[in-house]
Amino acid sequence: MTGYGVSPIELQACEAALAGLVYLDDFTYSAIWQGPTALGSLQTITVPIQINGDSDFVVQESNIIAYDNQSTPVNVAVPNLLITITRAGSGREIMDSAQHVNNLLGNYTPALNPGRNPMPSLWNAKNTINITLQNLTTTVFGRIQTSFRGFKVFYIANQAGQVGDRTAIFHAL
Repeated sequence: MTGYGVSPIELQACEAALAGLVYLDDFTYSAIWQGPTALGSLQTITVPIQINGDSDFVVQESNIIAYDNQSTPVNVAVPNLLITITRAGSGREIMDSAQHVNNLLGNYTPALNPGRNPMPSLWNAKNTINITLQNLTTTVFGRIQTSFRGFKVFYIANQAGQVGDRTAIFHAL
């Protein structure tokens, strides 16, 4: 993927915006594990992300940054973690099994940046996305943050009085 407008979901959003049925706005959702033992040795912890009720969200890019728990935290460029993403509203997982974070997320280092999604994902308004990380090492992390970058989709009425909605625009429930 090279940017906005190359996937079916992005094209559908663009066409709806041109028809005045949606307003699109850049946004980032995050899941954060923080504190002295944010993700301890060999631990598994789930952090929920609540999608706002005012709009759907299209995820275009996913990234992670992780710091160990030393007195002077050090960025762990390639954390040895497994990740599972589940859409709680539908119970649908984004993958068939836990994935190594390097398979799914970028991390702003030249070799792993960016974590562009091969197909953007539509996350429904008022939904909870559960992000589960499993630490495969004895490293104790002091802070881990995943970011899901993309855009919000606000459904509006155009000048002809037509109102945009998820089912008509994205052919999704």
